[in-house]
Amino acid sequence: MSADQPPDGLNDIAARFSELWHALSHDGDAPRGPTETAMLADRVRDALDRRLSRLDEANAIFIANTFMVEAVVHDGMPAQVHRVRHRDLQTLHALKTLRPDRAYDAVSRDLLLREARLSMKISHPNVASVQTALRLADGRPALIAAWMPFTLSDCLNTQLFSPREIRQAMISILSGLEAVHAAGLVHADIAPDNLLLSREDLKDLKITDFGIALEQGERHADLDLIPAGHSTFSAPEQKAGMVLDGRADLYACGLILTLLLERCKGEGRVQEQLAVFAGHLSQQERKNRPQNASAALRLLMKIDI
Repeated sequence: MSADQPPDGLNDIAARFSELWHALSHDGDAPRGPTETAMLADRVRDALDRRLSRLDEANAIFIANTFMVEAVVHDGMPAQVHRVRHRDLQTLHALKTLRPDRAYDAVSRDLLLREARLSMKISHPNVASVQTALRLADGRPALIAAWMPFTLSDCLNTQLFSPREIRQAMISILSGLEAVHAAGLVHADIAPDNLLLSREDLKDLKITDFGIALEQGERHADLDLIPAGHSTFSAPEQKAGMVLDGRADLYACGLILTLLLERCKGEGRVQEQLAVFAGHLSQQERKNRPQNASAALRLLMKIDI
């Protein structure tokens, strides 16, 4: 084959590409509109990028011409969470938006945007902050965050943990809360479902969901927010509707540590020290808890593995 000749098979590929482009841009002999052509081309491009052998049967949905919706992973009230894929980078993300039937609910819309504003105040490895906010075609706000497929709840249901892993998990949570509290916020919904992992490894725990977070000194009743997302982990003062500070989050941490210790492999001095620490965090009277996440973290670091 000379340098001027195309590689073997290229002519055949070129002919097939021409046929493909005609199919994308025409419905029979009639030209398709530019929007429909672009949508079909996006689907072909995505299939090639992902090395799929065939196109998905369902119509692909693109958001902001950038994120392809892959699945609804949570459908609650009033919000949904979707797993989406960036069409160019192929990265996975979580997209949180309102349910379609709440699209025109002004209160829900304002609260979701408030969640974005509060979350974006924080930049820390142990906080899954909102990366950006979008507006969907129907006007619903949507929040984009990193995709993390596991929760601490998943791990509690399937795994046993060493004392070192439990200590590291609590370091991660308290380090994230230290940043939350430094930003002047109370998370107010620390629970296993709101602690995310990219893999089943407790070292990379991240705090998520600032849906009922407060600025320190606020009460949920002042903002028409539900007082507890996961009431099992809510501090007594939160259930009573009082003004909150970071010690409400520490109460939840104590209960989470107790759950982790129930899944601990073996017994010994470290487990006993961690159990005492859990009791300190989850005191009924907040004046008896550590003053803040920084103080709690210092106490935890004194427990030597």
